[in-house]
Amino acid sequence: MSCIVKRSASVSLIVLMGVLFTPASSPGEGGQSPLMPPQSHAFGKSLEAWNVLWTQRALEEGLGGETDISDTVGRVRLLPSDVLDSTPVFDITLDPGTPFVATPFFIYGERYDDPNAPDDDPITLAPVLDQIFADVEVQIVLDGQVLLEGTGAQLQGFLFGPVYFDEPIVYAEPQPRGTNLNSIAALWVMGIGAVYHPLPVGQHTLVYTVHSSFFGDFLFTYHITVSSK
Repeated sequence: MSCIVKRSASVSLIVLMGVLFTPASSPGEGGQSPLMPPQSHAFGKSLEAWNVLWTQRALEEGLGGETDISDTVGRVRLLPSDVLDSTPVFDITLDPGTPFVATPFFIYGERYDDPNAPDDDPITLAPVLDQIFADVEVQIVLDGQVLLEGTGAQLQGFLFGPVYFDEPIVYAEPQPRGTNLNSIAALWVMGIGAVYHPLPVGQHTLVYTVHSSFFGDFLFTYHITVSSK
């Protein structure tokens, strides 16, 4: 997913975008909503734990150059991400009965190569983070049906973090963050997450759209085939 730099004094924040969700009437298996409720402990982990894992994998793969986290954890698929493209399209095949995770919207704090530039601190940045999450407008459409439209302020139940990664995610290459300043690692993440029930056998299209006055517009498309072949 695409990453955008937001500079505030000497602090940079990165956003990788998607969408967030609340339970809706679109059917999954057995007519249930395809979205797990945020308070659930689905498939062995909480919503926060699944989405922190997803973001860790996305950052390690996209900026760290490699990851040891498989795209399948137990029976749960971690859908792909792209840290460079604001309009990515993914083609995915899932076995029947496969739940999946795709974190809709997240921001992560960084460490810098200038020893005089402090690490991003989520406590210090709390007013900025609150404004970003309150402002963002999101929509998710599955197979032509709108599952959610609203702002981040209306979807607080799906908020997770800030959570520090067990270890900093060191970047393969320094990332420019201003004049004579580069980021070298991701430290923590905060976002709005989503975990999905398995989808019925067949072809599905999942579309995320996002508008943020901080970061602009984004469109993410997942073409999902559920098949045992």
